[in-house]
Amino acid sequence: MASTLTLTLSTADLSQLRWAMSPAWELLASIRTLTHPTSHAIHMPWLSDHRHDQLLTGPGPSAAYDLTAAPTRHLPGFLAPSPLSPLTALDDELDEVRRTPAHVVRRDLAEVFGGELPVSLTRLVRAPHQEMETVVVDLRRYWQRTLAPTWPRIRALLESDIHYRARSLTERGPAAMFADIHPDLTFDQATGTLRIARRRAAGLLHPHRSLEGRGLVLVPSAFAWPKLYIKTSAPWIPVIRYPVRGIGTLWESSAAAADSADLAPALGATRAMLLDLLETPAATLELANRTGLAPGGVSAHLHKLAQAGLVAPHRTGRIVLYARTARGEALYR
Repeated sequence: MASTLTLTLSTADLSQLRWAMSPAWELLASIRTLTHPTSHAIHMPWLSDHRHDQLLTGPGPSAAYDLTAAPTRHLPGFLAPSPLSPLTALDDELDEVRRTPAHVVRRDLAEVFGGELPVSLTRLVRAPHQEMETVVVDLRRYWQRTLAPTWPRIRALLESDIHYRARSLTERGPAAMFADIHPDLTFDQATGTLRIARRRAAGLLHPHRSLEGRGLVLVPSAFAWPKLYIKTSAPWIPVIRYPVRGIGTLWESSAAAADSADLAPALGATRAMLLDLLETPAATLELANRTGLAPGGVSAHLHKLAQAGLVAPHRTGRIVLYARTARGEALYR
């Protein structure tokens, strides 16, 4: 049975709207993806490589596994603090997890597990600070095995999404921007009401919530696909995690240039292929990884496309993303 969550955003909330990246969330969501692979076929290439990771197939239960994979509803809130920057680093987030106050750890575990706490988590209840060290070490090791090798590719896709959404907000306004993020999101600017359709929810304990000037963080995610994840509880800043734009291209080993075939005679095959890939803004290194070309060669071709007015560079933090211009987009209409 469907249900709807409504969030009331004040002018102050909208003025504090921001985008951020969360490596820790990708870590947690990837574990859930590995434990429920049939619901995440879009990640099959990655799943095939990591379905037997030792976090899931170890000799016995671990607190890290039971915290992240065992909950049937939602994860303990302290595992995924709200990120505040597009430059968020995994170590910073894990340090925040490590410093979670003991009463917050116990409260969140009670909310998620009730009276059915896994045996591996009893030590976490008794000695949160000591046991949290072990949990963080296990999660970091999992990251190094499964996500660190492909993180530059994932990060580039997330950065591209942030650039696109921020530009959409500026050019089209919040209603169009929210609607483009996910079909379950609708924003009524006249009332400041953001509606989130929860398709499989039988009901919500608090279906109407006000953000009360705390702002809102929007976090694109590769492993959230195809769902939305919302957290509004204190002490965290409210956050919505949503499927990143262009997720279907994430695990492509080489570029599919079908749409660029008609442009190849005019631009050359390589430049036509790059222009086609820039349907979603991307960095030079990401394009190099996806095409197999040398970064220097990609950079040279992008320079030529920019001279022709077909693409333009945009700086996001330390990263320069290339995107089609209106002239470049017109070639695909």
